[in-house]
Amino acid sequence: MLHVPLNRNFGGSRVQLELAEEWEKLGHHIEKFDANDAFPQAKHSLFNTLTRPRFHEKAEQFIRDQGHRFDIIDAHQGNITCSKTRLGFSGLLVTRSVGLYPLYEAFRRSTVGKGKAESWKTRLVNGVLAWRDRKEIPHCFQSYHHCDLINLPNPDEKDYLETEAGLGDKCVVFPFGLSEERLTTLQTTSKPPAVRLQSPQVVFIGTWCLRKGSKDWPQIIQQVREKVPHVQFLFLGTGSPANVVLEDLNLSPEGIKIIPSYDSNSLPSLLENATVGAFPSYIEGFGFAVLEKLAAGIPTVAYDVPGPREMLQRSRVPLMVRVGDSHAFSQKLIDLLQLQESQYHALVQDCQTIAEKFRWSRIAKEMLTVYQERLTQLS
Repeated sequence: MLHVPLNRNFGGSRVQLELAEEWEKLGHHIEKFDANDAFPQAKHSLFNTLTRPRFHEKAEQFIRDQGHRFDIIDAHQGNITCSKTRLGFSGLLVTRSVGLYPLYEAFRRSTVGKGKAESWKTRLVNGVLAWRDRKEIPHCFQSYHHCDLINLPNPDEKDYLETEAGLGDKCVVFPFGLSEERLTTLQTTSKPPAVRLQSPQVVFIGTWCLRKGSKDWPQIIQQVREKVPHVQFLFLGTGSPANVVLEDLNLSPEGIKIIPSYDSNSLPSLLENATVGAFPSYIEGFGFAVLEKLAAGIPTVAYDVPGPREMLQRSRVPLMVRVGDSHAFSQKLIDLLQLQESQYHALVQDCQTIAEKFRWSRIAKEMLTVYQERLTQLS
């Protein structure tokens, strides 16, 4: 259950979609209730998303009508705002985070989060989205209190809910993962390490916004260009048109390619030439962008934040730098781009080994075991 369309191209909904696929393989029956079910006639636009009725009202009515058919309801944070008694539901109610809203809101209120992007278009979109998300904070805390279990993608979120709301006993932590097919495709599509090292390319996957480091990129690009003049930069899934991103960067567009959106299935081929990944995000739930680059054998530099940390702390070569230190970030990219072929090849293999530890097949089984144990405790 979630307030956006269940679509593999959306990072948040992709988690529940791919978990459902794994559980179906194990013989379980899965149904979904998403934004398309709640608002079947709605037009997919920012205006309609902001002005339509609340999703939680539709979701709660669905449970009142249909909840008796289910043993477990796995709902995104803020989707269920009242008690199971009022819903007439006796099964296990799970609230899921793919990035804890209160922590995201704390970032927006921080010095970095309040910083201004260069273009008015970026400021406008980011401002509207922030206004929308702030309205969901009370609903999120209601969902945390009324559910039986809170499913979180990193341990820092559990620490927050324990400290701020005393909900640690409800919390379980499970990372994101990749299907066997996705993992194999990413591992086998990239060009050989020697080829990628000879034609250096830095790739970023993510929305173009302050949270994901948009203000840091001008300095990063300038510094890397100084040491590696022929480097190329690839920005994937920015959500903003190329002209907006380039306006924010205020740099020569030479060697910079921007792809605002892409189909999830095309990502492996888009990454085939990438030498290193860059992910200067200030806050994450987990970070599919990091995991998929690692699976493709792309060493990825990130700020030391929850989510990426769960993966990159496993690397034998340090790949994280202090949050906001764009100079150290740039230098780390330069160091990777200038590795000897044997060193780079070893690091590529190390990255793929890390990614292999995050398989949906294993994570889904472990998660379901916890769900079943909690369900048994309710009876």
